[in-house]
This record gives sequence, structure tokens and C-alpha cells, in this order.
Amino acid sequence: MKNQILIALVLVSASACIAASTIDPANKYAYGANVGWINAEGDSTNGAAIGFAFCEGYMYGANVGWIHLGDGAPVNGIAYANDSANDYGINHDGLGNLTGYAYGANIGWINFEQTYGKPQVDLLTGILSGFAWGANVGWISLSNAFAHVRTQTLGTGPDTDFDGIPDAWEYGHTNALPILNGGDADGDGVSDLDEYLADTDPFDGGDYLRITDFQTFETTNLVTWPVNSTRQYTLQHAIALSNGMSWTTTSSPFIPPFGPDVQETVPGVTDTNRFYRVQAAPPLSP
Repeated sequence: MKNQILIALVLVSASACIAASTIDPANKYAYGANVGWINAEGDSTNGAAIGFAFCEGYMYGANVGWIHLGDGAPVNGIAYANDSANDYGINHDGLGNLTGYAYGANIGWINFEQTYGKPQVDLLTGILSGFAWGANVGWISLSNAFAHVRTQTLGTGPDTDFDGIPDAWEYGHTNALPILNGGDADGDGVSDLDEYLADTDPFDGGDYLRITDFQTFETTNLVTWPVNSTRQYTLQHAIALSNGMSWTTTSSPFIPPFGPDVQETVPGVTDTNRFYRVQAAPPLSP
């Protein structure tokens, strides 16, 4: 008998802003041949905080002192321009790539770039890799055979209007925070908050997360939905819809390497009825 499949969608809730360092205390050391070990956690309170749009805080090396990654307040609200002493720091493009300039009073500018050093954060594990370069100190490795830096979360940054949507994401789609105020700007039935969680366009009524197609075979289902490589997805299923129903994870959480759609094959389906839902969330959510 063919399975009866209901298309359902659930999104995880938004997270609070970052606080203190996001670095894993057990995996916090970068290394430079000319400067020795550098502690990315700092003193916890002032350590590095890796964000979904930009970084902030400090790394500390006994031989070089404090290295500043940014103040968490880029002038345009989206990313550091790196064009002045008042607007510099390390940006994150949402795909794991880190770019921009850090600064140490004792060592000068440290360049994070994607041509040679390719510093990155793995959006599933939080492990940093690649190198940063300083003219006065040479290469600094974020991951090597002995140690690596890992962020436990990706901080969301400021949310000054308290709507659950980070300011940086709002500024990326608007020119003022009150425009997205917890409603549904494009009238597509998906709230602005849920558009952020799925990283869809809050002003495009045709761009929202939903299951767009499925095919059912004798013992296999094929489920299709639109994706963004800036988000983590989980497909779940249940055999009934009722109060207190239990959802089972059909696939492990994953981040698609490309889009615009993903097809998930679900083998071994023997249920007479099966209901699916997709969960989307910013990776490494606090």
C-alpha cells in the first residue's frame, strides 16, 4: 500500500545574543612558529566569540599579548568595513569563511584572507582551520597536529529590537530594524522570525522553507525541499499526528554544500501512514 504523506514544517526557536567567549575550553589553542601558543578563549570573559556574521573579543599569547578580533559593532551593522581604526575585525560570510583584520598592540595587523591562509570554521563541528598572517609574526595556524581552535557556538550578535532576529541579518535585508518586527513582511504565511531561521528572503513571497515535492515507492520515499548552505537541516517523520506525538529523526543534521534544493531518500519505509517535517536552524546555534 502506498504511504499517505503529510507535508509539515517546524523551525527551531531563535537564540539569545552571544555572551563572553564561544571557544571550547578544551580546544582553544592556535600556534605560530614565531609567537608560540595563542589562547583563543582568553580569560573566558574577554575571549574570542565567533559569530554567524562577524567575530569579536580577544585571543591571548604569552609572547605577544592580546589580539583583538573586533568590537562586535560594525558601523553598518552587517560586517566590519576594515577601512579604519574604528571599524575593523574578522567577518564571517555565513558559509564558514573568515576574512578581515585582527590587531595586536605588540604585533600589528593580522590578516584573515581566503587566497592563501583560507581560515574557516566548520559549521557542523565548530573546528577552525587554516592560517592567519601577520607581517611581523608570520603564519598563525588555527589547527595543527597537536591542537586546534573550536567554537562551541556561532554567536548571533546584537538584537537591539528584541524580536529574536539578529540585527546583522535584519540590516542585510533592510535599512532599518523596525521594518521586520515579528510579523510577516511578504505575506507568505511564514513569519519574519522563521524566515531568519531558514535564511529565506522576508520580502519574497515565493522564498520560504517548505517541502516542495515527494515521491513514494514501495519501501522508499523521496523528499525534496529548498535549502541554503548557511543553515542546518534535519528531516523528521512520525506515523501519526496527535497531541504528544513522537517525531523520529530521519536523517542526521546536515548542511548542504549547494542548492537550491536537496532530495533526501528515505529507505525502508513500511508504515501505512507517514508524516514528514523539516527543521532548519542556524548552524552551531547557542
